[in-house]
Formats: sequence, C-alpha cells, structure tokens
Amino acid sequence: MNCEFQKVENIILAYPKSFKNNFKKAASVIEELISKIPDKINVKLILSNENDLNYLYDVIGYRKSIQPLIVKGWDEIWLRDCMGFINGNKLIKPIYFPKYCDYRFRWKYFNRINQLSKDIISTLVKKEITDIPLIWDGGNLINNEEYGFMTSKIVEDNPTFSKFYIEKMIEEYLDIKPIIIFRQDDDVIGHIDGYASFISNDKLGVSLYPDMNFLRDDNVYLEELIKSAHYLGLETVRILDRPIDESIKCQCKKKKRSGCYSVSRGIYINNIILNDLIILPQYTLTTRRETEFYNNRNRELYEGMGFKVETVNCDSLSQFGGSLHCLCWTY
Repeated sequence: MNCEFQKVENIILAYPKSFKNNFKKAASVIEELISKIPDKINVKLILSNENDLNYLYDVIGYRKSIQPLIVKGWDEIWLRDCMGFINGNKLIKPIYFPKYCDYRFRWKYFNRINQLSKDIISTLVKKEITDIPLIWDGGNLINNEEYGFMTSKIVEDNPTFSKFYIEKMIEEYLDIKPIIIFRQDDDVIGHIDGYASFISNDKLGVSLYPDMNFLRDDNVYLEELIKSAHYLGLETVRILDRPIDESIKCQCKKKKRSGCYSVSRGIYINNIILNDLIILPQYTLTTRRETEFYNNRNRELYEGMGFKVETVNCDSLSQFGGSLHCLCWTY
C-alpha cells in the first residue's frame, strides 16, 4: 500500500481558474502551492480551459515544468477524495459519493466526477484500475505500511455492508489492517486527515486543540485516536491546531446555524509531505498573536523533526472546508 511519507515523484492538482463553481476563488492557493513544489517533483495539472496554463505561467514564471491535462467538464479540486489509492501496480478506486448533508442534490455531479476521474487516472497515472464497492472519500484514510486509520463514516456510508465485511474488504484490496474509530456527531465530513497524518512508518502526527468549549467533542475524539495509536505501538507527535468556530452555508436546514460544514481555517495537520519537504498551510486567525504563534510554532515543530518547510496561505481555501492535503494526490 502506497504511503505518502515514502518517496514521492509526482503530484496531481486541479487548477480551478475557469471552473464554473466557487472553487475558482481558490486558484491563488494552487498558484502559490505550485511555486513551492520542488523542481524534481513532476507536476501534473488538470485544467478545464487550455488558456489557463498560460495564465498560470504568467503568475509563477516558466521555470517549472508542468504536464497539463485538459478535461472538459471537470470542476473538482478535492483530488485526495476522488482519485483512489495505489496498492502495488494497481489503483484501487472507491465510489466517490460523499454523503454529506446535501448529497441528494448532487448525484449527477458525483457521477460525472467518478467517470472523469477514471479517465484522468488512465492518462496520468497509467495504472490498472480495480473498483472497490465502497463509498469512501480518500480524505478518510491515513496509513502506514501496516495500518489504515479511518473514521466510522465509512461504515455509515455503506449501510448494506457490516463493519466486519468492510474491514475484510479493505484488508483484501489494500493490504492494510483498517483501524476504524468513531466519528463525533458534529463532524459532518468525517475525514481523518483533518485530525492526523503519518509522518513516518512509526510516527503519527495528531492535532492538539486548545481547551475551548466548542472543541470539547473534538478533544475527546483526539484522545481516543491517540490511545488507538499507542496501542498499536506508534509514536505520536502533537501538531498545534486552532480550528475556528465558523460554519459554511449548505442546503441543509436541520440546524439553526447557517450550515453544517466547518471552515478548515486553523487546521495545520492537513499538510503535504514531499520527501524531505513539508508544505504547511498558513492562516489568518482571530488575533495577530494567535496567527503568529500557530504559523511559526508549527513550522518549528516540523523543522525540529528534520524537515524543510514551505508554507502556503490557505485563507481562501479554508472557506470550502479543506486544506492542502485535500487538494493533492501524490505518488
């Protein structure tokens, strides 16, 4: 099973400048991110308009080689969720159909992205695609060579299968032992990569939240995650996160808040590892003091573990509920 802390040669991203949805507001994040990727990493870029590549080169300069792929009708930036998982010479492809609060309104969209993502895999990755009959977002998996952590969202999204059957299916297709931990009720998305990431085969980075009332359930969840990691003999490193209590508008009317989703501002664990480099998100938090503390402290934490560190401002991206790890697909 491919692990993202292993040697990386390629990164696939989507450039949303001409997308027909609000994701185009995050184009500046993709531009800055590409400029921070080392030249030795092959950048493969999905575009919906062939003129966008020239615009991108005007912004970042022509020093970086980019392999473009024009995909008409593509308007998804969350490649981590929709591309699948590499296991040896195969790409294991789940069904991309996120069952969030508004999923019933978006069936045609997810069906289109599922079909187009297979075309992208065939063109850019060139691996045999094996379908796994699970509704499963890629952001709900972090793994080393032996274990794969995920939340119970995978059980909720596949009610026709028992938890036991889901676990056995994952073991068979991905050659890892699934560790399914509960999803706290207020986390609609249920992606574990918003809480933890493997730094090496035996070291797991886990978020450390401040002691605030709105984070109470998240802190309980994090303690359970740490217990599970220690039980498996993994070392844990706490990464300082400072989530902001702000929701994102959606079509769901179940709650009194404006939306069920939370912004991802303040989530530093959702970063990208490219060999000896970590690209960290940066945010503007509630005060200048908090902003400087969390942005600088997390850089120091990763530098202390021997990584080079680059940063990308993700304020405009966080309004969509994801960050850097959600954007990219590496191998």
